[in-house]
Amino acid sequence: MYDILILVVVLGIGVYLYSTHKNQAWAMLREARSSVAPCSTPLTYSIGTVDSHFGIKKDMLIKDLAEAEDVWETPAKKELFTYVATGGDVTVNLIYDNRQASTDALKNIGLEVDSSLANYNEIKQKYAALHAQVANEQKTYDSETSDYSDEEAAYNAEVEQWNQKGGAPGSAYAQLQQQKIALQAKYAHLKALQSKLNSDIDTLNAEATVLNQQIVQLNLNVDQYNQTGSSGGTFEEGVYEEKNYIQTINIYEYSNHIQLVRVLAHELGHALGLEHVDNSKSIMYKINTSTSLVASSQDIAELDRVCRLQ
Repeated sequence: MYDILILVVVLGIGVYLYSTHKNQAWAMLREARSSVAPCSTPLTYSIGTVDSHFGIKKDMLIKDLAEAEDVWETPAKKELFTYVATGGDVTVNLIYDNRQASTDALKNIGLEVDSSLANYNEIKQKYAALHAQVANEQKTYDSETSDYSDEEAAYNAEVEQWNQKGGAPGSAYAQLQQQKIALQAKYAHLKALQSKLNSDIDTLNAEATVLNQQIVQLNLNVDQYNQTGSSGGTFEEGVYEEKNYIQTINIYEYSNHIQLVRVLAHELGHALGLEHVDNSKSIMYKINTSTSLVASSQDIAELDRVCRLQ
């Protein structure tokens, strides 16, 4: 009778802890299971937020994630991940910010972005040329805006003088009308200059954002670029995070299908417990520089270390 009472109390405590600290309970269970039999049961994942700016539908993202799974499941020869509609161990989000916006902006003008030194140098060269162009455009706009303001002030003063005299005679009135038409044309011209200047500044900022990201990714010992309305710092295409016993994969930027699958595979690898490796062609290399969707020997060795496949 005493043993049964203890069992009931223990079960009651267990039920209470599970109901009030479900995430912690699952995390402890995962850790215990991983230490005894790592990768013995598939890690489940669900899709959370997918920003519409990426232009990717949920069913397509599920297929991309399946490709990312295959990167690890093929060499492991076992199921390591399972997609579930809701409540997975890991939630995958696609979060749109200035990183993807900058990549999209450059893609729209025919400039592809990747994490290679050659691409960095190409964008850096275009940035330098556009920076000089924007400086000239700004100088021209400021000068013509100043001239327009002077001419508008002189026109308004002349109109006021005639108004105080009761109105301009026919010849003077016709001249004022011509001046008004000329001012309207100059104003339209200034608006066009301003639109072109703003567009080029947006492109310049997009290039600066991408360059700052590449500086971090390539670990270059150079200063980051300043830009209007943007901040420097570490940029990452994707991040796996476990916080308060909640696991998330946030994807921030990719330029094509292969790059997306690679970054998904990279973060799924982190979710399994894999660390970075030194081979730049590997999925688990710290920078997404390759186009291969096949795990390298270093990737497989890291997978074996974590999952004890041998």
